Amino acid sequence: MNKEQAVHRRVLHRETRSSRTGAAVVLASVLIVLLVTAVTLSVWWLVDPGSRDVVAAQAAVVSSIAGDDGTLLAAGCVAVVLAVVLIAVALLPGRLARRARSTDRLALLVDDGVLADTVADAVAARCGVDPRQVSATVSRGSVTIRVTPTSGVDVDRAAATDSAVAALAAVGFPVAPKLFVAREGVVA
Repeated sequence: MNKEQAVHRRVLHRETRSSRTGAAVVLASVLIVLLVTAVTLSVWWLVDPGSRDVVAAQAAVVSSIAGDDGTLLAAGCVAVVLAVVLIAVALLPGRLARRARSTDRLALLVDDGVLADTVADAVAARCGVDPRQVSATVSRGSVTIRVTPTSGVDVDRAAATDSAVAALAAVGFPVAPKLFVAREGVVA
């Protein structure tokens, strides 16, 4: 791998994934606060023998406020769910709606919306319908095309699928599209 290819690979990797810095900083901050609180309470518990009475009194106040209706349990469950979501957001990789390709000389980064528009335009031109009657969605591993035909005019499914495959292959993204044709058409 030469120097240009290494740069292309690094840039494409950076541009196709979202940053997790903000979530990681929030997670680290929360963990540091919890750690400092635990250490402080542990030292306080060991140094001051009267602290056990204060903790028991605070527990009694909290239980009288929460009551027996499960409010405290519900708040704890919500806190656990939020913690799990925060940890997942901070640690799991984030992907952006972009596709990347590279050759020896250049790197290509294409937004999924641009690919969807390309496919929709190709299908509309091949089927002879207004481009507003064709919508396409590109997701991680699939392309979904929805065609609303003009009333009384059938849509050739094979031609529509072939034009979508050809449009995707022309830009280097070979994916088998799923085609959905509406049962009712629109008035031209």
